[in-house]
Amino acid sequence: MRRIRFHIPYNAPNSIGYLEQVLASGNAATGGKFYQLCSSKLQTKLHTPSIYFTNSCTDALEFAAILANLQAGDEVILPTFTFVSTANAFYLHGCILRFADTILERPNISLETILPLVNARTKVIVVVHYAGIAVDLDPILEYAKLHQILVIEDAAQGIGAKYKNKYLGTIAPLGAMSFHATKLISCGEGGCLFINDDTFLDRASLIFEKGTNRKAFIRNEVSKYEWLDIGSSFGLSEFQAAVLYAQLECLDALLAHRLNSWKWYMDAFQLNCAHANLSLPMVPEFATINGSFFYIILEDERIRNELQIFLRNKEIESVFHFLALHKSPFYHNKFNQNLPNSEKFESSLLRLPIHHQILEEDVLKIVECIGEYFT
Repeated sequence: MRRIRFHIPYNAPNSIGYLEQVLASGNAATGGKFYQLCSSKLQTKLHTPSIYFTNSCTDALEFAAILANLQAGDEVILPTFTFVSTANAFYLHGCILRFADTILERPNISLETILPLVNARTKVIVVVHYAGIAVDLDPILEYAKLHQILVIEDAAQGIGAKYKNKYLGTIAPLGAMSFHATKLISCGEGGCLFINDDTFLDRASLIFEKGTNRKAFIRNEVSKYEWLDIGSSFGLSEFQAAVLYAQLECLDALLAHRLNSWKWYMDAFQLNCAHANLSLPMVPEFATINGSFFYIILEDERIRNELQIFLRNKEIESVFHFLALHKSPFYHNKFNQNLPNSEKFESSLLRLPIHHQILEEDVLKIVECIGEYFT
């Protein structure tokens, strides 16, 4: 019986040739030929003014936190249903984290779940576009602008997805994206920060250059470069950039296959599992998805765990996803919060296989097995 893998990272055909070019060049540091090609390719695709490629999306979020100029005691609102990097980036700066619940229909926060947490110390709101399905951004951005709160997009899973015809990660003043091995395109690790507000451009250059004005020195604008600000070593190496560029060349084809796979799932579930006690992803009218991954919502944790074992016995891999951060061992004692929608998704969401090698017959088998479990 053929095992259906949950995820298989994509290997682009030009990767080895590009890596050989990097080795032959003798320069594998950040900012080289393939770094520049990645920047040009993604800027053209996503229509964004400035991109900094980083070692990870975690790096990109920490970069954004420095740009936000946060002080100890400042408050940051973020979803509890997210990966820990979203929280760590701001907790490292001594910020107080305020966790927002998701809405009932899908694992995304909204202005309504954010508002109860806002106070005079609120400096940043972080939105996470779960599964590449957009948060309703306009109300959040309008409210934040009125109250001088910075909005940061965590679009880790959002490559190629849109909100009202704008690409995720390029809408709020700052946006982060991931190219981790688990994502639609990857370079092992890797990420980027989109600078969508010109007021951040000058300082972003200093931070990216370890707090120095090295870029100005390279452009012969100053006679020497000096330490002017805090910063870090965030830059993507040429090895990573070479692999990433090879994948960016294939992005449109990969997106097309993911969207076909998503449709196979939706059609198969509606045909074979119409009476099963589960919910499918809900995509609002303002969102254009990328098929980043596919999930179902079960009735409770017991059924989710039983179904996962049932699928494993059928040689089908599946995984649950985030554990709500407000309940985590590290943070649970900070605030006594009841966030029922996020806790529901924590206990009942199950992710199903979706990747560049999955076939329609694989999807049909998966859905038929789920139907078999419920009968």
